[in-house]
Amino acid sequence: MSSSSGSLREQTILELRSQIRGVRAQTRLTDDFCVTPTGLSALDGLLPAGGIPQGAVVEWISPQAGQAAGSLALRASAGLLRRPGCLAVIDQGGEFHPACAAAQGIPLSRILLVRIPAMTAVNPRRFSTDLVDGMVQGQWLWALEQAARSRGVRVVLAWLPRATTSVVRRLQLAVESSQVTVMLLRPAAALRQASFADLRLMTQRRVRPGRKTGEPDQVQVTLLRSKGGVHEQHSILLQQSADGRFAE
Repeated sequence: MSSSSGSLREQTILELRSQIRGVRAQTRLTDDFCVTPTGLSALDGLLPAGGIPQGAVVEWISPQAGQAAGSLALRASAGLLRRPGCLAVIDQGGEFHPACAAAQGIPLSRILLVRIPAMTAVNPRRFSTDLVDGMVQGQWLWALEQAARSRGVRVVLAWLPRATTSVVRRLQLAVESSQVTVMLLRPAAALRQASFADLRLMTQRRVRPGRKTGEPDQVQVTLLRSKGGVHEQHSILLQQSADGRFAE
């Protein structure tokens, strides 16, 4: 082997070691799973083990309409996307805006957007509205589960207004095998159901009296449930600017 080829080999090895150290620096290993920090110290301090677990189901509950829960889920997803794989967005309501992902540091090239066309061709004389809704819901759940099982996906983001506990349980079993992390955006009505999610967080906007135009919003995040159990609820406050970015 020539000296030049040997030097090139050593340089390649050093570069690979540097990349491995970089990946390890963005993750933390615990006895049960690997977690990735969100980069928001207050939020990481709220989360068990200091980050979002890999291969888990995370529910983001929001009692109010708005982008706070979705923006936080995207911010958490950005950290997970430091590893190979894409963000699969199951956009049931057609509400996903790519600019929101870009604001949280997610390249658009890493997003797989899944939308299912409305069943406008179905004959209403043959099928009831409830049946058609059920067929559409079944398609969305199938797409969600397939994405959760795909090893080419790192994170799944989905709006899930209603679901049985068996649906969430099936997702949990899927991610245990694939190590995909599923982020579910859910309404407050979901709190009436038992949850098999590894994490359940609630986000609420706090309106400050006398708030001036252009000042950041306050977003309260409460940890409701974790896999290891939550004995008492803890909350933090984050600042969200008009462009959607978060600060502490």
